[in-house]
Amino acid sequence: MQFTVDRSLLTQAATVPLQVIHWPRMEAHGIQVIVRRDDLIHPQLSGNKFYKLHHNLMEAKRQGHDTILSFGGAWSNHLYALAAAGKIHGIKTVGIVRGEPQPTAMLKDAQNFGMKLKYWTREQFRQNKGEHIDSGLFDELLNEFGRFYTIPEGGSNVLGAKGCAAISMATELALNGDFSDICVACGTGATLAGVAAGLSADKTAWGLSVLKGQGSMAQEVANLVGTLCGKDSRQWHLVKGHHGGGYAKLKPELRSFMLNFEAQTGLLLDPIYTAKLFAGIETMAAEGVWKAGSRLVVVHSGGLQGRRGFEGLTPEAENVSLEY
Repeated sequence: MQFTVDRSLLTQAATVPLQVIHWPRMEAHGIQVIVRRDDLIHPQLSGNKFYKLHHNLMEAKRQGHDTILSFGGAWSNHLYALAAAGKIHGIKTVGIVRGEPQPTAMLKDAQNFGMKLKYWTREQFRQNKGEHIDSGLFDELLNEFGRFYTIPEGGSNVLGAKGCAAISMATELALNGDFSDICVACGTGATLAGVAAGLSADKTAWGLSVLKGQGSMAQEVANLVGTLCGKDSRQWHLVKGHHGGGYAKLKPELRSFMLNFEAQTGLLLDPIYTAKLFAGIETMAAEGVWKAGSRLVVVHSGGLQGRRGFEGLTPEAENVSLEY
């Protein structure tokens, strides 16, 4: 490991509860599941967004910026979290949103936190959602918002991945290394890269993609791990085929799994990431990916506020008891 994680972030990561859940279908395969409740790390900055933003916020301040600009869709957990972080830390935030204006609950929250929104066409967004923006668009943003620090869509950069290393590092310490694998949901791959980079050599990180097409995600994970560690550790796997119909889709069978899982375990999931993660893990166990006696840690990456975008789902527990 060639990098260091901010000590305050590790301290906060160490406070996250680790919840052993009763999951009959996993227990039938002799596999124990421990859920890392990163959804509880902060009321607004929940899950992996908390970790992805930490070092980026530090770097923005170090460079003397008072404005951070980033990118996302109309239901972006990332923009929601960035807007909340801006309010907490006294930093102005700008969200570049893909497509036509949509008055979603998530964007309304972001605006209430103080974020300014600007809409780009899907083509503009696709070509400029990273750290390198077309000069014409950049000048337009500069004129409108002044000097700013840029974070790519989803917080997917080296600093975002480095923050996510705190997830596995804190888990190693909390469990004294007594687990075999750690599983995360993937949208950009930065969380998987960070978790893999912070993991001890005898363990494997599994990233279940929530997208139909992964594009260059595997290469991006390899690049991020390589940048952090000096070389790609290769102790990670990006798993395809568990997208549940596509990003932000909730097919009837996935909804059924999600509601049954919540009733069994008392653990609420979000439809876009964690529902697909847990459903995929159950399928992989049935396929024999893990042997009996395995002890899996599954990262709950939060995002429960996104449940508001799906009919019949609320972001709060209803008659659900959580036990730790």
